[in-house]
Amino acid sequence: EQKYFDIKGKATGLFSQAMIAPDKAIRIPLNESQDEKSQIEEFIRDYNGEGIQHLAFTTDDIYATVEKLRERGVKLQDTIETYYELVDKRVPGHGEDLDRLKANRILIDGNVGEEGILLQIFTENQFGPIFFEIIQRKGNEGFGAGNFQALYESIELDQIRRGVITVDA
Repeated sequence: EQKYFDIKGKATGLFSQAMIAPDKAIRIPLNESQDEKSQIEEFIRDYNGEGIQHLAFTTDDIYATVEKLRERGVKLQDTIETYYELVDKRVPGHGEDLDRLKANRILIDGNVGEEGILLQIFTENQFGPIFFEIIQRKGNEGFGAGNFQALYESIELDQIRRGVITVDA
């Protein structure tokens, strides 16, 4: 199975083709930059070529996993406050504790009635360019397209703060 994504930030973008094994145990997204200053191009420049950006690990209890990771000093990517203000609208009837979701900065995506939901969070870079994704699937076998966009925007915001890219007003 293959899925395609066209992700755009304020100043950059990427195309992604995700390949999924028949048993869904292995999922490999291949990302291509849409411009010279995107996070993909920064990765290629900083690490002398293509490579693995992140690895994903599943959990049955993302809240406990995230809380344990934080206790052990693992730094996780932050999510903007407004993301949580829109969760109930984006994923109506999700049934998650919104306060705990927000406190842990966990992302949520999916559709309760049709495909289920998924919960995910990303660490900051742990060694070199590699970071980790922690994901809990509650019936959803997708990539979290809405979260893919949110992650891209989060990394782009970091690029803007570091002066790698600028956004025209």
